[in-house]
Amino acid sequence: MTIDIRGLCKSYGSHQVLNELHFHIDNGIFGLLGDNGAGKTTLMKILATLLGFDRGEVEIFGHSLKKEPDAIRSLLGYLPQHFDFFPNVTIMESMNYFAALKGIQGKRHIQEETSQRLIEVGLIDQVHKKIKQLSGGMKQRLGIAQAMLGQPKLLIVDEPTVGLDPKERIAFRNLLQNYGEDRIILLSTHIVPDVSSTCDKLLILKEGRCLYQGAIDDMIRTVEGKVWLADVGKRQLEQLSQQARITSIVRKEGRIQARLLCNRPPDCCTEVTPETANLEDAYLYISDPEES
Repeated sequence: MTIDIRGLCKSYGSHQVLNELHFHIDNGIFGLLGDNGAGKTTLMKILATLLGFDRGEVEIFGHSLKKEPDAIRSLLGYLPQHFDFFPNVTIMESMNYFAALKGIQGKRHIQEETSQRLIEVGLIDQVHKKIKQLSGGMKQRLGIAQAMLGQPKLLIVDEPTVGLDPKERIAFRNLLQNYGEDRIILLSTHIVPDVSSTCDKLLILKEGRCLYQGAIDDMIRTVEGKVWLADVGKRQLEQLSQQARITSIVRKEGRIQARLLCNRPPDCCTEVTPETANLEDAYLYISDPEES
């Protein structure tokens, strides 16, 4: 099972949203990372057969996206960026509706399938609640459940952890890990920890162009030796920001521990130690190298 994209282009009027994208995806969880406006949602909608494109070729499991969209739809589950449903419908009624759309047949089969998905997202005890009674996080969990109905071979999730609390986010990551063994999951987000904790490979988009495609470990290696921790006082922080890119700060007992991204330790402070690079460091470096 593979996805192959060659020369994909998409414009809205004169605005080029996707520009000559080329990439290949195998089984597993594949991350799509980029700032807001990078083209992630447009790409997800195209792969979900909801949006056309101008040029290029897209093949999903050997099916041409332009010529065989129905064959692809039968194999996929999709969670859009903003999921909602009719306000006066209950959780179970909505799941039964989505099951019918997926072509799941048989009353017992539908009940088993919908119940299992709701158990997985922690909503099985809330099935009689109406959509209008749900919090944002509960709606998002319902969206995840409907996307997994029928155990699709391709699962596309766009910003899936938006609105989830930390506990729900961890549970969702674990769910994806268990679900992604024998299928393709496309995870689109701007939240770096969601990618680092679930994906082995990723694509970075910026203004519709591919900045990086490959293994996460290889990407992190691009910033080895460029990440530092500096222990500074409040007055030194402004001077430090002129010599290095500060990616985070932690305040401890009147002092500041700054995480830095730069080629060499800055001259303005003496207490600087090398630090192990992570995906966020690599993402910041690749997406905006001139600042580093």
